[in-house]
Amino acid sequence: MELDWLETFLAVVDRGGFTAASEQVHRSQSRVSAHIAGLERELGVRLIDRTRRPATVTTAGRVLARHAREIVAGVGSARSAVGALRAMERQSLSVVTTSCIGSSLFPGVAATLADRHPDVHLMLTEMRHGDTEPAVPADGVVVAVLPTLTPPLAPGMRERLLWREPIRLAVNLGHELARRGTPVRLDELARHPLVVCGTAAEPELQAQLVARGVLTPPRVAVDTPQSLVGMARVGVGVGVANAVALEHADTTGVVLLDIDDPDLVREVAAYWYDVLTSTPVGAALLRTVLEAPIPAGATAPVGRPPARGLART
Repeated sequence: MELDWLETFLAVVDRGGFTAASEQVHRSQSRVSAHIAGLERELGVRLIDRTRRPATVTTAGRVLARHAREIVAGVGSARSAVGALRAMERQSLSVVTTSCIGSSLFPGVAATLADRHPDVHLMLTEMRHGDTEPAVPADGVVVAVLPTLTPPLAPGMRERLLWREPIRLAVNLGHELARRGTPVRLDELARHPLVVCGTAAEPELQAQLVARGVLTPPRVAVDTPQSLVGMARVGVGVGVANAVALEHADTTGVVLLDIDDPDLVREVAAYWYDVLTSTPVGAALLRTVLEAPIPAGATAPVGRPPARGLART
């Protein structure tokens, strides 16, 4: 049984057909069909009912899909862990994050590492608008600091919640919400055009707004908090961003407002595999990230408790 057969099969299951799956896995439709046929010969059962339109997954196919996801995720995790170890042996520490977290957390992290491990090379990759969510940590990436990922995590991945931060609004000085100056109810927010940061790693903000009835599509999606503030400053719309991003932006000419919903928050966590602690430089990076001061605008979890998959460090 080939790994790429399982990857192709999962694409068919997830995309609902052979044509869509071929686009996802970048293989011809005939190759996709051949992979599914190979799996069915190997297992001796029908996995996809091709007599229906669209094709449907059989009971055996659903059972295989559950195991196939674990197998594919496990292999991916192993590759990522080995790639991270290889990078650390070269004294190269690759980190993935967002531009907001990069500017608020990592200057201090980089300075500490440079002081204690001057021979270590740190490479920071910041996800931006248009990026797709990576398999975190990806091959060669030793640690990621991102808004919390949707469970389940990849096999062997560890997570530590670092901070929580409220969602805040930025409006120009003459805006009706600015004149009132009180926390904004979500039903009020829904009546105004919005400007949001479009970083692909931060979809949870828009998802939370939609879940609370704010269904208006953003008027503008921007890459950076500074662009968001600029749009709000000239009245394009109400800027909606996490508090840390706004703390590190030049907010001259705008008023920052709270949202009247204390549960509307963003959580940020660190992600890594245990192999990260197998070398001195890897352990130093992890320790530095976990012990770094909380950025302005955020609050630490009570006692900084360990989260999914992690014993207290």
